[in-house]
Amino acid sequence: MFVYSYATTAGIVKKINQDSLMIKVARYENSDILFAAVCDGIGGLTGGENASAFAVSSVSEWFETVYPELLRQNCGILEARESLDRCLHRINDRINAQCDNSGSMGTTFTSVLIDPRNDAVMAAHVGDTRLYKIYEDRIVTVTSDHSIVAEEVRRGLISEEDARFDPRQNQITNCIGAGESGRMYDFILQKPEEDCLYMICSDGFRKMVSSKEIHKRLLPSANTDKDKLKSNLEFLMKLNMKRKETDNITALAVRYSPGDR
Repeated sequence: MFVYSYATTAGIVKKINQDSLMIKVARYENSDILFAAVCDGIGGLTGGENASAFAVSSVSEWFETVYPELLRQNCGILEARESLDRCLHRINDRINAQCDNSGSMGTTFTSVLIDPRNDAVMAAHVGDTRLYKIYEDRIVTVTSDHSIVAEEVRRGLISEEDARFDPRQNQITNCIGAGESGRMYDFILQKPEEDCLYMICSDGFRKMVSSKEIHKRLLPSANTDKDKLKSNLEFLMKLNMKRKETDNITALAVRYSPGDR
């Protein structure tokens, strides 16, 4: 049902990888459920690394302990959304409490929950990490970046191509932590789609490669097993490094096929 893999590196410049990721699969009443996330840490020294790692460990715990209870209570995807939203707000509060002691720290967050039992796919998002859906004939960006440059693209002030190399592209407008309370998180609810590949990545994975290059390597039909998928993710990661990407680089991908067992 699920084929998944990931690639991550600190890159060619930075000593610390402030990106964190997780992929969890659980079985409930003869149905596999997948939960995956990527976080890109923000903050000096180890601040960003600690924030992203804490966010990942916290949502992993939510999936392992809270989500099964929601399923046992026959809760639907809307209740799951409310529960994960509360979890993200608690993470925000905990990271902000650490900010008082170690300076500003925060993280982006993008996740996807694929629950065939509830006939639902739920994405949660804040910052400029991204979720893509990749089909045989197209690649679709599911999330919207919370950044100054992305807002100018949406307003028609600059083009998508110009945005890729804009010096302000790392200036995000929303994240978890960074000393701010009352954060708002994007939630996107959809139905699972056959032979669709979901890909979550940090901004370092997509700045030096085009959507066309990502699409070519991550076609669902070309990534039918874990080894092929990992090879293609690593190819794109190394291509970013070859083109002198200076940021951390992380991506995970999940191919969903309801007919597979």
